[in-house]
Amino acid sequence: MTVIEAVGTQHREQRVARRRLDPFPGDRLVRWGTRLALAIPTLWVGWRAEMGTTAELNTPNQQLLDNVAAIDWTRADIAWVGDIFPPVSTLLAAAIPGGRTGLAIAGALMAGIFLQKVLEIMVQRRVPVSTTVILLVALSVNPLFAYTATQNFAAFLGLAFFGLGISDVLRFVVWGNTQAGFRAGMLLMLATLSDLSGLLYVLTAALAAPFLRLGRTYTSGARRANVTVVVFPTLAAISSLTFLNWVFTGDPFGAVGARLLDGTAERWVALMGLYATINGLLLVAPVLSAWLVALIVRRPGSIIVSTLVFIAINLAYLGGLLPSGSAGNTFIVMTLLAIALIPTAKSVPTIIMIDVVAVIQILIAWAAAYNRTSVIDWMNSLGNPLFGVFGG
Repeated sequence: MTVIEAVGTQHREQRVARRRLDPFPGDRLVRWGTRLALAIPTLWVGWRAEMGTTAELNTPNQQLLDNVAAIDWTRADIAWVGDIFPPVSTLLAAAIPGGRTGLAIAGALMAGIFLQKVLEIMVQRRVPVSTTVILLVALSVNPLFAYTATQNFAAFLGLAFFGLGISDVLRFVVWGNTQAGFRAGMLLMLATLSDLSGLLYVLTAALAAPFLRLGRTYTSGARRANVTVVVFPTLAAISSLTFLNWVFTGDPFGAVGARLLDGTAERWVALMGLYATINGLLLVAPVLSAWLVALIVRRPGSIIVSTLVFIAINLAYLGGLLPSGSAGNTFIVMTLLAIALIPTAKSVPTIIMIDVVAVIQILIAWAAAYNRTSVIDWMNSLGNPLFGVFGG
């Protein structure tokens, strides 16, 4: 190969890399229109919910508003920081007008941005159109997603930051975009500062990053360096808060630690009871789907990641990181993880098999929704005029 040919090849590779990092859709106005279009179904469901009888339900949003109402906003000491933790969702809930309706609208608008970013990363990764459509439907067209977006603002805010963060992790690790790496770290930190379960999402990203195919020639230790860049902002933020608590109160974990430890024994009993029912199988089902996809694309390492993430989700529940009334967190996290880890399928048989598994994910989501008491009560509260199919 001549020098001119080598330079030409390098320039073509750089153009391809730049195109892969281009936003989708390319036009900013169309991009925001896409976000709004993707938000409209969830906005409509949120509006319908507030027109029904959801005010009678003790949803996570109601719990968040109750916590906000109990905060003494005239203080600014270290114990007060523990009272408002996680601060991002607490401060936003205090600032957003309209109570539960306002939080439902905010969650629905976030859903539009979140789904557009998920769509964008699949387009950038050259995921086949059929797989892209099915995965997007599996992720968003089900009651679990609508419930989480409109009734669990803090959890969905954390999930949204995680979704945005994992897309930047891909850009950083696979395509070598350093700016995306730092952005991913900040987004994952915001996920933790939005919801306690954000610690789980940071762990998920840290577990997934080493299994992503590196897009550049790296020296030894590059994978560890990638993980460090991704998790450092979260570790720094949590370490700072822990240190301040220890210095000023003598208790490194403060009120947050007390909240997490309270009720652990009861949650253990509930978790064991859960796995003795059909609900337990439905919780495991997304993990089994992830295993199946890993075998189809010949990525056995992904089995380890999905298994560790599932164990972490259970530990997060036992540790009180998932609030009561939460539903769909496991499904959404596992679906996002699948989108991040699956390589671009090149053969038709592989594409078909992945599409079949993605369709199974749709069935799992709907079956799980009908086996979650909190989601069933919410669906019933939507009322008969437009949701008679759900009962109520």
